[in-house]
Amino acid sequence: MSKLKHLKPGAPVVERPGPDRLLEGDPEFQAIACNPEDRVQGGFWAATPGLHRMDRTGAGIEHFYLLEGEIELTEDGAAPRRFATGDLVRIEPGFRGTWRTIAPVRKVFFYVEP
Repeated sequence: MSKLKHLKPGAPVVERPGPDRLLEGDPEFQAIACNPEDRVQGGFWAATPGLHRMDRTGAGIEHFYLLEGEIELTEDGAAPRRFATGDLVRIEPGFRGTWRTIAPVRKVFFYVEP
């Protein structure tokens, strides 16, 4: 069995945060995921400006690289942190807080479930 895999992206999925997560604006998310059923997922994600709650209570870890845009992540009980084009970010299990898209974002991401 080959150790080299070709990950084929799925169809784009457009979503908005539910009313229980939306805090400000009218952000729209577009995701193109590769292998969404696998324990290692990857793909592209984009968002328009707005503020929403995040709750990563699962065991997965996300790494992402910002291709463009600017965001502010605020973990509950901590000071906000800004990230922009060229930044590589890791979100660990148990993260709870907010995601603010300041300028339209495009990122490439990898999400790993243990």
